[in-house]
Amino acid sequence: MTAMTAEISTAQPLVSLKDMVEKTITSNPEVQARYHKFLEAGYEQEVARGNFLPDANIVSTYRKQEEMIKLNNGTATPRMNNELVLRQMIFDGFATSNDVKRLGHTSRVRYYELQSAMQNTTLEFMRAYIDSLRYRELIQFAKDNYVVHKQLFDRIQERVTAGVARKVDLEQAGGRLALAEANLLTEMTNLHDVTARMQRLYGDLPPDTLEAPTFFNGGVQPSAAEALKLAYLQNPDLLAAMEDIQAKEKEIKTSEARYMPRLDLQARKNLGTSSDGENSNAAADVLELTMNFNLFNGFSDSNLVKQSAERLNGSRDLRDKACVDARQIVSIAYNDINQLAVQRTYRERHTTSIENAREAYRRQFDIGQRTLLDLLDTENEYFQSKRSLANTQYDLQVAYARVYAGQGELLRKVGAARGNLPEYSREEYMDAENVCQAVAPVQIIVDKEALLANAKPLSSTYTSLAKP
Repeated sequence: MTAMTAEISTAQPLVSLKDMVEKTITSNPEVQARYHKFLEAGYEQEVARGNFLPDANIVSTYRKQEEMIKLNNGTATPRMNNELVLRQMIFDGFATSNDVKRLGHTSRVRYYELQSAMQNTTLEFMRAYIDSLRYRELIQFAKDNYVVHKQLFDRIQERVTAGVARKVDLEQAGGRLALAEANLLTEMTNLHDVTARMQRLYGDLPPDTLEAPTFFNGGVQPSAAEALKLAYLQNPDLLAAMEDIQAKEKEIKTSEARYMPRLDLQARKNLGTSSDGENSNAAADVLELTMNFNLFNGFSDSNLVKQSAERLNGSRDLRDKACVDARQIVSIAYNDINQLAVQRTYRERHTTSIENAREAYRRQFDIGQRTLLDLLDTENEYFQSKRSLANTQYDLQVAYARVYAGQGELLRKVGAARGNLPEYSREEYMDAENVCQAVAPVQIIVDKEALLANAKPLSSTYTSLAKP
């Protein structure tokens, strides 16, 4: 009873995949850096919005001025003066309004960059998570394979010692045993490395028990073109590029504001006194409207507009790059899903056939129709078939994760989310800026019947071997 209680008390609680992903996207340093960039962009917009409001300043001056005429009426210019200045921008060529809009789009750029970082980090985490499950299973296969090879090696060694088997058989069995040990060490190393990957992303060592993922049960769209259409609507890198185009367009308008006059309303109240304690004539309150119209500043304004225009062209190029990148990612991953699903069927058939042959070889060995080396051959092929089937199954899960990440769907498929983030609706200008074409490469399908019909007949040697 005591032993059972101790075992239960030391067992780790099961941590769900959803909880692990949410911990990753809220504590991973790369994601956190993007999150703070997003917050920074929001404050930057508020800084620009402050230009709509008045600013108040107290200006203190100390003056040493030569007096040409001695004044005795108490209106001398004060040596020390304090002045309250209140200034309100009336018109600045819409520079402030366009700058606020630009920074609003920039904030959305940072938001989608954060979403991209979360999707990519989740994808990287899912790769490590699935690989952890993969190598834990492959280690068990390698252990079983090693045990069988060691048992068969010992039996062959007994037969060689008894003089009923050849020494070369023992050498061959020893080589197979060494390979089985090497395979076991390889899988253990792979598990160690993938555990380090998970620790980097997750922040802690993974638990001993990992939940079997089910995020891929929803499947994918019936065609690659439809999968691409969804990616073009939701891929965060593409959305960030389209928001950046809007930001650069507003930047051009902000630069063009330099061609317009600026109007400011300014109020000044002089708080200073003259050196003899009397108020000076400079103490009068002033309310004035000022206009500043730049006539020439060395072509800086026109070059600034051209610079902003080139930035806009660069943003459009990055938008096009995001299109082709999303198309490549989703197209390849979508095709991998289809091909791996078919491969899984063949590998299951192969594993079943080899397992049946393995059992038949064991029965034939019992009646003297097979040697121990024959058993080693079937055991090795059975081990390789199980490894191939397991790798195919886990590769299929990774392919689903890659498609979902390319579509901006991976977090939702896992059921994870990060709190305290706004939800932005899709704007009309995104549809206008979306120039991506949902055209995916066509997978080549081999006509097996035509392939066999056009094949050369077997040579006479193979034909004679095929005859009973």
